[in-house]
Amino acid sequence: MEFPTIVLGAVGIIPLVLGIVEAAKKLGIEGKGSFGLAIGLGGAFAALGESMAQGLIPAVALPWIAVGVAGIGGGLAATGLYDFATRKDA
Repeated sequence: MEFPTIVLGAVGIIPLVLGIVEAAKKLGIEGKGSFGLAIGLGGAFAALGESMAQGLIPAVALPWIAVGVAGIGGGLAATGLYDFATRKDA
């Protein structure tokens, strides 16, 4: 499978957006701000994935996009694991 299909497809966008918005909430973004952030991120990731699938982005940039998205996902996974490990009720 191609990178956009796996990571920036509709299913891949959902956990990325949820994770980023949840992290933003912990940094103080609330209410309409978090809603707007979710819309903006969802649109940006969807547009990026479609642009990659249509060949509108040069092939030389694709590995860098993959690294960036993987880095965001890895960071979100690490923060989730940290939150889980440090919960008082766990």
